[in-house]
Amino acid sequence: MEAIDQIKEKIFQNRSFVLEAGAGAGKTYALIQTINYLIEKKGAELKLNNQKIVCITYTNVAKNEIIDRLENNPLVLVSTIHEFLWDCIKLFNKQLIVEFDAINTIKHQAKPEKFALGLAERLQSVEYSDRPYSDFEKGTVGHDDLITLSLKMFEHYELLTSIIASKYPYLFVDEYQDTAPEIIIAFLDFLLPRNDGIILLGFYGDSHQKIYNTGVGSLQNYVDANNIDIIHKSENYRSSQEIIDLLNNIRTNIQQEIPAGVVKNNGSVKFINCLNYPEKEKKQKVKDYEDSLIPQKNANYISVINELQEKGWKFGANSEDKILIIANSRVARRGGFGNLYSVYNKRFLLGAAEALIKREHPLTSLFVGSMDKKTSIERKTGIEHLVHFFSNNSFNEISNFLKRNGSHSTSLKKHSDKVVINEKIEGLITARKTKTVKEVLEYALEHKLILLSKGMTRLFENIRKNTEGLPDEEKSKIEKEKSFYDAVMALPYKEVIALFKYTQNQNVFSTKHGTKGEEYRNVLVVIDDTSWKSQYKFESFFDGTDTSEARQERTKNLFYVSCSRAKENLVVLALSKMQELAMQTIANWFGNDNTYEIK
Repeated sequence: MEAIDQIKEKIFQNRSFVLEAGAGAGKTYALIQTINYLIEKKGAELKLNNQKIVCITYTNVAKNEIIDRLENNPLVLVSTIHEFLWDCIKLFNKQLIVEFDAINTIKHQAKPEKFALGLAERLQSVEYSDRPYSDFEKGTVGHDDLITLSLKMFEHYELLTSIIASKYPYLFVDEYQDTAPEIIIAFLDFLLPRNDGIILLGFYGDSHQKIYNTGVGSLQNYVDANNIDIIHKSENYRSSQEIIDLLNNIRTNIQQEIPAGVVKNNGSVKFINCLNYPEKEKKQKVKDYEDSLIPQKNANYISVINELQEKGWKFGANSEDKILIIANSRVARRGGFGNLYSVYNKRFLLGAAEALIKREHPLTSLFVGSMDKKTSIERKTGIEHLVHFFSNNSFNEISNFLKRNGSHSTSLKKHSDKVVINEKIEGLITARKTKTVKEVLEYALEHKLILLSKGMTRLFENIRKNTEGLPDEEKSKIEKEKSFYDAVMALPYKEVIALFKYTQNQNVFSTKHGTKGEEYRNVLVVIDDTSWKSQYKFESFFDGTDTSEARQERTKNLFYVSCSRAKENLVVLALSKMQELAMQTIANWFGNDNTYEIK
């Protein structure tokens, strides 16, 4: 029986379920099929009862895609998890204050100087902000604490879960594996048991595609407890048979196959192991040894790239082929903005990717714009966007940009206006080629091509503060911010240009994390056990010796997701040497004829 028929049967039985669908299985299509089936069969009843189907997504991009594919049907509420949770709990203000105070009390135990007791007595209301962190004294719950707050509300207020079930008799969660465990508990330990027969929950995703630390990963414990049923979807519409065979070796809970009637090109899988490294000297430090191998690793990498290009792979802008690298730092280095990433990494540590690559820091967005979190639409507000408009002779775009982000009110209709702006932007383009970030910014401000955002204005105010007499914590924070700003300003501007190309998908590099859901003709996966040891160990994954079960699982999932992006041909390049035991597994998975060595 096909997956969609099994889903229809569960709906008839009013039995909650999880659809486990491997890469390329058409999971989102199955979700759309389910919702359209419900609209057809239950639409009139839902409308009569003033009820809606809920579809919860992990990202705004997915949300907008589903809304579009459902043609904005008013019977369906498509929402991100944070939007939905806040919409459910926001009217319970009195209870929100109590639970927000409870979270504040827990934080007080760790940092009594920062979180004062008795918050409930000081608050009149609780509001939600999509910023990462809460401001407890202002009664503002942040992105992260909303998850904890929602679980407390679902657990302690049965009326809340009854209202949700009566409003939304069908609730579906897309990419369930990335959903926070607290939300799964809220839904499956409180919402569903209290409203058995009133609400049906459906979870769509793949436990093997959980690559973020915050996700629940698997719902197998709920399946084993008979709380929900499991449905497997075994089709793979994306990949060649050779890649599907590899994926079936990596995972055991689904054996995928090409659907009947679907014709695929022949493909290939290859694994390349680098053995041309000198042995570590006895007294040599591990880091020194690893650093000494970088030139040879680069040579191996370039050799493989050249060979693939000779075979017809294309690594230009917007190519059908892709290079996937594990760490943001390596992607930045290959992409030409490695020093810029290093400065951000030193300042923000694990938050460097958000601040730089996701463009959430005002200094980043000043140069390369940003992404609207709610709509996932590009905010074309950076200096590099202005240059892009100029390169495309888009004078309407230039005019709109300068009105919004500069201090020019002209519409550029007069020839003389265009001449002046042309000269200024041409000067900017010339400066970008050889000048530092500071020099380019000063030029743009001096010629009124850009205005500082509120975030940048606050940044300037902070780094220019006189720190004498300030508390040590505040003084240290300002000094760190100033040091970070000065370090960015001293870099060659060409690194900003390279970052912009990366954000616009104009280079061939990506992190393995950043491509989930995407697909490419050919994929080169680059693995290196010196990249991010605390999180990933590929050799230990292959030979089964990792002492950390969590890291083993994390590595397996990342490797699976990376390999499954390829439609036709896949090459895995191990820049760190794989030993004999690991190579036995690799040979079993890829085939002896498909494993190669650089000696």
